[in-house]
Amino acid sequence: MKIVEKTIGVMDPNAYSFRETLEALIQYINPEIKWGKETSRIKTRKIKCRPYDVLQAKTTCHAIINRGAHWNPHHNSFFQRVSHQTYLLNDMSSFFAINKNTSYGHMYELGMKIPTTYAIPQEDNSEMENNSKVAPDLIFPEYEMFDLEELGNEVGYPAFLKPQDGGGWVGVQKVNNYEELLSAYKKSGAKPQNLQAAVEGYKEFIRCVGMGPQIIPMHYNATAEFSHDRYMRSADKAIEPKFLDDAVEKEVKQICKIINAFYGWDHNSCESLLTHAGAVHPIDFANAYPDSTLVSLHYYFPELVKNTVRWLFFVVCTNRKKKVFGHDWEQYFGVLEKANKEGWTYQQKMDAYEALADKHYSTKEFEEFVQKGLGKEFDKKCLEFFGTDAFATILDQEVIRYFKIPAERPAMIERYRSLHGIWLEAEKARLG
Repeated sequence: MKIVEKTIGVMDPNAYSFRETLEALIQYINPEIKWGKETSRIKTRKIKCRPYDVLQAKTTCHAIINRGAHWNPHHNSFFQRVSHQTYLLNDMSSFFAINKNTSYGHMYELGMKIPTTYAIPQEDNSEMENNSKVAPDLIFPEYEMFDLEELGNEVGYPAFLKPQDGGGWVGVQKVNNYEELLSAYKKSGAKPQNLQAAVEGYKEFIRCVGMGPQIIPMHYNATAEFSHDRYMRSADKAIEPKFLDDAVEKEVKQICKIINAFYGWDHNSCESLLTHAGAVHPIDFANAYPDSTLVSLHYYFPELVKNTVRWLFFVVCTNRKKKVFGHDWEQYFGVLEKANKEGWTYQQKMDAYEALADKHYSTKEFEEFVQKGLGKEFDKKCLEFFGTDAFATILDQEVIRYFKIPAERPAMIERYRSLHGIWLEAEKARLG
């Protein structure tokens, strides 16, 4: 059997724990995976920022996980230049092309229950007004005056005013009436805004993180003061693994998988609200750099890293090729047209869309690869690794890096060791 060396490039400028754990786990597994006519020996290397020959650019990486490339134009131009030579997680061209408004509109058209959302031009135009390269007399006559009060009444209250480009809830403001909306809009500055109807009295806030066809639903507390507390169930109960019934869990996983496949995203998150009546409303789902750090995800962190490694192994061992952005949209809208003609239910449409998503991700082949190519040994090796001193050091270092007050750190280290211990015990029980 032919032995082939495969390299996974890792680029993540901010999430220390994610990238360090990903590389350390792959090194610990030391994979030699037999699949097809090849045995793949897999290693990783960090992507360096350096000059490159634009005309003859090459990469030796068979896959690249490029979290955060949108922050570094030099990195991103290189990734796009060699995108036909490797498999990019994620391909940033789709994230640049698709903003939150585009995705809200597409998914609403397909039948998802998106709350009423209006896009509003930026309040502060001083940057354009003071730019010598801009002709205000040509631009501003084309700005149509709008009635913010009328718009607020159309959306309804309460509502959320939030930047169209998102970013970890920064700048999100809840408004309960026109006076609050006007005040919030005047403070919003130079960023275009969205006004979105609130889903009041929701039962659950659910955040799903996808990696290929693998979806992890997590309970989420958007009202927590600190981002590192948002995945805690409550002050008394840190984790509730089975917090959704089977039907809702299926639906939120379908929503995330369909959205990600539609736009060709390997790694993306989707936030949804579950009402007491049982309706699931997706509210935020175009995230090029989903929060994947240990400090935030704690209990859920090992499973996300495992999902990433599984997907990367599948990509490089099967020589998977990245599909062209938007290549299968007509199939989704074909399903919609047929559904409208034949009077399909919401669930029938979602099942049909999911079939297209599974085709995109080669889900059947992926599951066969996980079962036969990786086998039970993969889970056992992962459990071993997450119990090592090496991972304990990554955990401690992540906590030290995140919490800036030295006096806080000992208690926080114990807190995260305890949360990790819950996962270790649950995984031991699952594997018997």
